Amino acid sequence: MKRKRDLTKSENSDLLFRNHKVSIFKSKDEWYFEIGKEMTKDLAEAVTILMKTTGVTDEIWNIEIKNINLDEISPSRSLYYLTGGYDEWITLPNYKKNWSECHLDFQEEFGFMVIKILEKSKKLSDVRDGFKKYLNLPILYEFALSKNFIR
Repeated sequence: MKRKRDLTKSENSDLLFRNHKVSIFKSKDEWYFEIGKEMTKDLAEAVTILMKTTGVTDEIWNIEIKNINLDEISPSRSLYYLTGGYDEWITLPNYKKNWSECHLDFQEEFGFMVIKILEKSKKLSDVRDGFKKYLNLPILYEFALSKNFIR
C-alpha cells in the first residue's frame, strides 16, 4: 500500500475538496479520498464513510462526479459500512458470523445495486440518497435475517 502522501500527490492529482476531516483528490478517472484515518480510491466506500462523518447539508455532497472508474469499485467495501462497519463487524453485537463469512452473500444480493446507483448519480449526494433509498438498514437487516446472520 502506498503511503498517504504518495497516494494523494501522485499523478498530478487535483484537490477537489478539503476541510478538517476530509480531502478529496482526482486524477484523470481516479478518485482519492482521505476521510479521517481512512483512505480509499473506491467512491462508493468513501460515500458510505462520509455518511457517518459529515452532515447532510455539508458542502461536500455538492461535488459532481463524472467518469467513474468502475474498476475501482468493490461493492463489498461499501456494503461493509452500510451494514454497520467496524462497530458491528469487529465486536459482533448483532451478527452471528464474521464479515468474511457473509460478504459474498451481501455482494451477490446488493452489489449490482451499488453499481447502478453510481452509474445514475451526478453528485456525491445522489450516491448518498441512492444508498439511503435502496440500501437502507431495514432492507439490509431483512436480508441478514433471511440468511440467519443476525442473533
